[in-house]
Amino acid sequence: MTLRNLTSIGFVGLLLLSNLFAAYSYAKQVFVDGQSFSSLAEAKPAIKDGSRIYLEKGIYTQGVYLTASNISILGEPGVVFDGATADGKAALVLTGNDVVVESIECKNIAVPDGNGACIRFEGENITIRDLYAHDSQSGVKTSRVKGFVHIEFSKFERIGNRNGFSHSMYIIADELVVRYSQILSTKSQGSGIKSRSKKVVVENSLLASLDGVDSRLIDMAEYGELIVRDSILQQGDNSSNSQLIAYGLEKKARKFAVNRIELRNNLIFFDRTRPNVLISKRLDDGFVSSGNMFIGDLNHPDQMVPYNEWFLSRQDAKLEPYPYLPKISEREKVMTFVRVAGSQKNL
Repeated sequence: MTLRNLTSIGFVGLLLLSNLFAAYSYAKQVFVDGQSFSSLAEAKPAIKDGSRIYLEKGIYTQGVYLTASNISILGEPGVVFDGATADGKAALVLTGNDVVVESIECKNIAVPDGNGACIRFEGENITIRDLYAHDSQSGVKTSRVKGFVHIEFSKFERIGNRNGFSHSMYIIADELVVRYSQILSTKSQGSGIKSRSKKVVVENSLLASLDGVDSRLIDMAEYGELIVRDSILQQGDNSSNSQLIAYGLEKKARKFAVNRIELRNNLIFFDRTRPNVLISKRLDDGFVSSGNMFIGDLNHPDQMVPYNEWFLSRQDAKLEPYPYLPKISEREKVMTFVRVAGSQKNL
């Protein structure tokens, strides 16, 4: 084979790689109600109440501000908003009612005020599915909105900024429901969920500090109703506060009729070598904690352990050392194994 042949093959190979990279790197078409556009900016005037917006895979470097209601934004696998912002707030700034966002990824979202989010919602009722928000200042952020925020089958990772003033989720709504989702390695002393909502439900989800310098997994700043069930929680050694959960610690006046906490059937790991506190709370009208399994040492066991199970270490539970965490689908199986094989701590 001659040098000329090798050079030719090398050129063709580079050209193919270049074409593949370009196909991934640049977003293709945006469809609004079946009509195609070359960009979100071009598509924006066509988006009206009831529109269905379909995004082809690729990198989107510009965000969009939309005011229409009853819209769906649906991404093909591989849709990534990279450093994209609109209105100095987020990749997607949505102010209409009854919105669905599905199958998008956001990364490197940053704005001058330090609170750049993947999604900023200012309407009423939003459902978010299959969102992957990571390595950004904020994940999902709302103004003070009515209705619900439902987040499902989503993942938040390495979110945070401004020493505790940016979070994976910052939600002020009538109801926040997080299900089948993961919040991992929140950083810069942010919280996984920071809420001023009337009601928060977390179910079948994994919330873990891991090696992140987070504040808390959940912070209910203005009381309300908190329900966490059938989930896995983990406090890492770098967490800046001792509490997994904070409730009412900003010491504001209560504004909701229901102010209670319910923790049921969760698998909870305390991996912080300094003091571990399950929850710090004030002015709640009721606290229910039952069916949970605690792995690791924790403060106030006389208050927290009754109606739950406690294993003083991962070793006592016969589980692998940190950073092992089971998948959320494995929670029940792991809890059953620990009951059989582990050495439970008695009060």
